[in-house]
Amino acid sequence: MTPLRTCLALATSLAVAFPALAQDAGPPESDPEIVVEGQREVDGAEARDQAREVTERPGSYSEPLARFQREVCPGVWGLAPENAQAVIDRIYDNAERADIAIDANPGCAANMWVIVVDDPQAEFAKLQDERSYLVSELTKRQREQVEEDTGPALAWNIVSTRNREGMPIATGFDAVTNRMRNPAEGQQVFAMSRLSTGIRKDIELSIVMIRRSELARLDAYAIADYASMRALALTEPPEQGAAFDTVLALFDGTGTAPDRLTSFDRAYLRSVYRGSETRPSNQALGDIGYLMEEDLEERE
Repeated sequence: MTPLRTCLALATSLAVAFPALAQDAGPPESDPEIVVEGQREVDGAEARDQAREVTERPGSYSEPLARFQREVCPGVWGLAPENAQAVIDRIYDNAERADIAIDANPGCAANMWVIVVDDPQAEFAKLQDERSYLVSELTKRQREQVEEDTGPALAWNIVSTRNREGMPIATGFDAVTNRMRNPAEGQQVFAMSRLSTGIRKDIELSIVMIRRSELARLDAYAIADYASMRALALTEPPEQGAAFDTVLALFDGTGTAPDRLTSFDRAYLRSVYRGSETRPSNQALGDIGYLMEEDLEERE
């Protein structure tokens, strides 16, 4: 079992209480892996279409998909300690099954937070007013996207652009400023090709914030599985009528969405983290149909 992680800076930023409440998430039910799903044969084209639909669009199809390069260390705020620990352990399990590197050392610095509050929209506004590190690196577009979401769960990711060796690359306003200050300094040259962009997009920090009232119907595994899909990659909920079930629809208001990772979800995470981190996004996720079939076969 990995140790529970909290953060004093986070406590100051959120100013919310940590005690266990009557509406706290329940313990996970037994046999959490059992999710009834359909046939083994998967329409690869439909799977790819849905994967691209739920993926937050990069600035260009030539850019790579964002993913964690540092080992993942989840933290939880706002749940009773035993339930917070169940969420953390489940996220670690999900990450390992997708071949995502984890940091399970005691005291590791959390770079993925699951936060439970009474009013996510109000807390996000408060974080902005306080210029918290949890939101300070968001772009204007990212802030607007979060502010426009009125649902019971908010999620955002702070992403950096780096070269293949991991050195930061200035983008946007910072890039223009650097060129103005150092006009004689040439642009960094990268080894680019049709199969490699020469850059990578690193998720530096992910936040998933859930309305406390939702805990009346969710257990710790449901919270962890939803958070895994929103935090380990740049995703968004699908439109209703998606071809394949996904835990990303957990808060769509219908009450019919699965509350566990599905074959689509597990295959999606595996696909994002397979292959080169500099692979263009238009060449990513092409293997998700095969990975779904593989997952379904393993669970028969």
